[in-house]
Amino acid sequence: MQTKIPTTHQLKTPRFLLRIPNKADIPFVFSATRFEGFNDGMVWNPPEKIEDLHEPLQNNIKAWEAGKGYAFTITEKEDGKPLGRISIRKTNKANRWNVGFWTHPESQKKGVMTEALKAVLNFGFEELSATEIEACHALWNKASEKVLLRNGMKFERYLAEGFQKNGQWIEENLLVIDSKQWNKIRKSHT
Repeated sequence: MQTKIPTTHQLKTPRFLLRIPNKADIPFVFSATRFEGFNDGMVWNPPEKIEDLHEPLQNNIKAWEAGKGYAFTITEKEDGKPLGRISIRKTNKANRWNVGFWTHPESQKKGVMTEALKAVLNFGFEELSATEIEACHALWNKASEKVLLRNGMKFERYLAEGFQKNGQWIEENLLVIDSKQWNKIRKSHT
C-alpha cells in the first residue's frame, strides 16, 4: 500500500527545488501560456484569462490530497524563481505512473527539465512504489523526447491518436522506464 505524501513535500536537485504549486504561481503559468505555440504539444489549451487557472490549481491540490497525482512547480533554489511544472499521476495500470512537464519559454534549453525529471522519476520509484513510469510527447516535440531519453526512458509505442487538439489528432510516442532500468541508471551515476 502506498503511503500518503504530505502536501508540504519538496524534492531537491543540485540546482532546483520542486514544490507543490500554489496561488502565487498563477501569474507565472499564465505568462507561459501567452507565448505562441506554448500549449501546442499539451492536452490543455491556453486560458483566456488568468482567473481560468484557479480551478486547475485546486485540482492539483485535490490530486495531492487523494494520492492520485503530484504536481510540482520547479523553482531556482537561490531565489525561488519559478521555471516550469512537472507532474506524476496514476494510470489505469497497477503501479504504472505517467509524467508530464513543461518549461517556461524563458527558461528553456538550460537543462531544467532533464534535472527535474530525474528527481521525479526517483520520487516515483522510491516513494510511490511505481514499477513503471511512462511519458508521451508529440512527434514533433524533439526537446521533450530528448529529456525523456536522457533519463533512460525507452520507446514503447506510437500513438496515432495521442490526444485531440482543436479537433485534430496529435500523434505521440509513448516512452517508458521500469524500476529495474532506473536502478541500473541510478547506480551508474553514483
